[in-house]
Amino acid sequence: MKLFKSIVLCLCTTISFSACSNVEKQKEGINVIDFKNPKKVCFGRIEMTVPKETKVEYSNFNYNGSDLEVDESVKTYEAYQKIVNEKIQSLKSEPHETEGTLLKSEMNGPVQQQGRSISHIIIFRDGKYVTSLYEIYGYLYLRPGKFLILKSGASNDLLDEAIAEIQHNLKSIKIRSEKEEQAGLCWKEFFIADDMSKNIPFTGGYLHFTFPSYPGVRADIEHRVRLESDVPLIELMKQRQQELPAMVKVQIKLENLREHKKIVNGLAGEEVLNHISERAYFERGFEDGSWQYLGSLENDNDPYIQFSFESAEMVNPDESFYSMVSQKNAIQLNDFILNSIQTSPNNKKEK
Repeated sequence: MKLFKSIVLCLCTTISFSACSNVEKQKEGINVIDFKNPKKVCFGRIEMTVPKETKVEYSNFNYNGSDLEVDESVKTYEAYQKIVNEKIQSLKSEPHETEGTLLKSEMNGPVQQQGRSISHIIIFRDGKYVTSLYEIYGYLYLRPGKFLILKSGASNDLLDEAIAEIQHNLKSIKIRSEKEEQAGLCWKEFFIADDMSKNIPFTGGYLHFTFPSYPGVRADIEHRVRLESDVPLIELMKQRQQELPAMVKVQIKLENLREHKKIVNGLAGEEVLNHISERAYFERGFEDGSWQYLGSLENDNDPYIQFSFESAEMVNPDESFYSMVSQKNAIQLNDFILNSIQTSPNNKKEK
C-alpha cells in the first residue's frame, strides 16, 4: 500500500476499468456541503468561488524574483525597526573572508507612510567564503500584523538590477481593497499592482482548500508563469500511465470519468477526472481530478493554472484508501469550484 499514494500523485489513465466499489457510499453523519453564500478567493491574476466554509491556505509567493513571506507577529512600527536593526547588526558582526563583514550595504526602501520610512533593503553575503552571490532582503511594514519580507538574490554583475527590482516590488505592494480596479496580482490580504505593460514574470505559488463538512477532501490551485517543461495535461497523464510498474496496474483499478478539452470562462484547458479503487476490495475508492490551462510561453501576463481535486487524503499508507464522501457529492464540489475559475475582472484586458 505504500505505492498507493504515489499513484494518486502521478495519476494517469486512458484506460477505463469497471469498478465494483460502491461509489455512492458516504460515511454516516456527513451532510451535503452548503453552497449558499459562497465566497470569492483571489489569487495571482485569477479568482474562484468556493463554499463559505472552505479553509484556505496560501503558500509563499514569488513575484519578479522576490519570495514573499508574511510575519504576522510584528504588531508595531517599533517591532519592525527592531527586526531590521537586529539583522543589520548581526551581519556586521559576522566576518567575511575578503570583505570585512557579511553586510555590503543597507538603505531605506522607497515606501513611506505618514512621513516615515516603512521599507528597508539589506544587501549581504550569505557566508564567510561566498564571493559570487548576494542576498537582498526587502522589508515592508504596512500595518500591525502585515509585515512582509521579500527575499531575492543576485550574482555580482546583476546586483544593481536586482536592487532596482526589489525596490519596484516594494513600491507595488499594498493592502488589497474590496474591489481592485487596477491590474495586478492577489496574495493573501495583499495586492501587487502590475499593469501588464512590462511582462514581469512571477513563479507564483499554491492555494490549498479543505472543507470541514467533507473530511479528507482537498483541492489545490497552482498559478505561475508557464514553463518550457510544462506538458499538456492529457499527454502528461498518458506518459505517467506508461511509467507505472506492472504490479501497481494489477493492484489498482482506474476508471476514467472525464478526459477532454474544457473551456472554463474563456480559458481553454484540458480536464482529466478518474475514480480509483483497489482490486479485490469493495470499498468506496476515491476521485482524483485535474484541470490545466497552459497559458503562454511568450506572455507572462497569460499565466499557467492547474486545479487539482482529491476526494480522499491518505492518513496511513498501510491502510485502505477511500473517500468518506459519495462520488456525486465529491464531483459536485469539484465542478462548483472548477467552473468558477476566471481571470479576475481587473486583469481582463487584451493579453
